[in-house]
Amino acid sequence: MTKTINPDVECVGEAKAVLGESACWSAEDEALLWVDILGRKVLRTDTGSGRTDEWAFPEQTGFVQPADDGTWLVGQENGMLRLDPETGARVNFLALEADNPATRTNDAGCDRQGRLLVGTMHLPEISFEPVGTLYRIAGRGAAEMIDTGLYVPNGIAVSPDGGTVYWADTYRTRRQVWRAHYDVASGAVGEKQPFVQLDETLGRPDGAAVDAAGCYWVAAASGWQLLRYTPSGELDLIVRLPVQRPSKPAFGGANFSTIFITTISEGLGEDAPRTQPLAGRLLAIDVGIQGLPPVRFRLAGGE
Repeated sequence: MTKTINPDVECVGEAKAVLGESACWSAEDEALLWVDILGRKVLRTDTGSGRTDEWAFPEQTGFVQPADDGTWLVGQENGMLRLDPETGARVNFLALEADNPATRTNDAGCDRQGRLLVGTMHLPEISFEPVGTLYRIAGRGAAEMIDTGLYVPNGIAVSPDGGTVYWADTYRTRRQVWRAHYDVASGAVGEKQPFVQLDETLGRPDGAAVDAAGCYWVAAASGWQLLRYTPSGELDLIVRLPVQRPSKPAFGGANFSTIFITTISEGLGEDAPRTQPLAGRLLAIDVGIQGLPPVRFRLAGGE
């Protein structure tokens, strides 16, 4: 039976994003890393003081992902940069669909071994076409395609044992989450299988995370909620939120029991500042469920 809860919601810091995304816990900083895709910046919010530092970029910033040398990978329209948060220095890391000016990076996350899974999508200001692709990147190697034909690749997450990978398509008429067997040693992905499909009343599957019990948490864009699915695909928990477009959850804090949630403020209508004052802000809830420690991208990795 599905349980629905309305938790206390905390607003963390004062930063407000146009299109907040890519929530990622940094245990070393005790901070939440996130991006404003349309604002073209990476943010780091200290969860104790609420202070937010920002780094501006020339292109839309699809994601941020810490690496094992202290730098951060930052998704751009034509690939990825490495940012040194201490100095602000940045260098090119990997070109990705650089020959196609109509696409950009989107959701990303690491497997349990530190390989990066990252999606690309058609720039929505140009059009929506199913040209999105999901890639796997090991160390300093090339990007290898996992799936293609997606509109808005999202929902990337990996099971606690590393043996199952999830991804989704957020497009309004698809709303599909898939899963596949994932070879821990090689990173090879098996044939994708339907996991869950969200109906219109639930919203669209956006960013996701997996908790310590192996349940899949997905932000329901346009649905005002987070949804938790068991490994068998059963919807067992609905977490109501005060914003229409939550975009990605991430477990963090002490014992990884706080769920941080990025949100979106654009496309909500003229009344949104009054009816959804927390839209675009970084939110936090505690529902007594533990997540998994974050995994840094392994620069020295490879196959």
